[in-house]
Amino acid sequence: MKTLLFPTDFSENAIHASEYAGLLAQKFDANVILLNIYSVPIMTEYQVPYNISDFTVEMKEISEKNLQVFTDKFIETTNLPKERISQKIAYGFVADVITETAKNMNVDMIVMGTKGASNALERWIGTTAQTVMKKTECPLWVIPQDATINYPQKFLYAADLQEDEIMATQKVMEFATPLQAICKVIHIDDYFEVNANQEVKEKINELKEEFKDDDNVFVRNIRRDDIIEGLEAYINSYKPDVLALAVYEKSIFSKIFEESVTNHFVYESNLPLLIFRK
Repeated sequence: MKTLLFPTDFSENAIHASEYAGLLAQKFDANVILLNIYSVPIMTEYQVPYNISDFTVEMKEISEKNLQVFTDKFIETTNLPKERISQKIAYGFVADVITETAKNMNVDMIVMGTKGASNALERWIGTTAQTVMKKTECPLWVIPQDATINYPQKFLYAADLQEDEIMATQKVMEFATPLQAICKVIHIDDYFEVNANQEVKEKINELKEEFKDDDNVFVRNIRRDDIIEGLEAYINSYKPDVLALAVYEKSIFSKIFEESVTNHFVYESNLPLLIFRK
């Protein structure tokens, strides 16, 4: 049985994303850990209302009460058995606690909501989802506040044809298959790729050969001036339910290039995102 970690701040966005977490928990027969992280606001000596330790205890008690209310509502909405739901309260920086909890509790996936980057400051600093994406080792589902909540039937994996794309596609299918979903693997071939023509053709052919007997996997290569615009155009045409993106350690240039694509969709997409490491 899998374990799913769902961090919540009790916001409307978290409530919305929890419905998606419930769907995945049902399909994957997963246990769910509901996590709330509390912290003490940074204050000057003139702003502290009373003893800081008392304030911390009070914040924890409030979190425990709110998490219980959230848990009761989550069970009612998802119809998941109580025995498969656990609660965890933690203190610290949100993104750090999420990634540490996922690692320490050996979870199989994280599901969390995001409202994207609503202003220039958030784009510069980064969202919580973006920070977790960079740090976590386990697959991360990012659910935008405007995402449609339904069982995903069509996955779109945006492959960059770096490292082992066969294994990466198999990773996507580990999620798509239990959902009885199909997966399109698409590579947006921009005009700036070095040795693109021959190398891309070879890798695309390798993928097609590997999955030729799988009726649920389709591989395509598309030539466009701009990768993000090309991917968005294909999304508008194909209308997938999930956009899958891979992240991994690589050169500084490739890392900047990857982050420009991945961050764009974390900030802007209305599609649920499945982000995983190669």
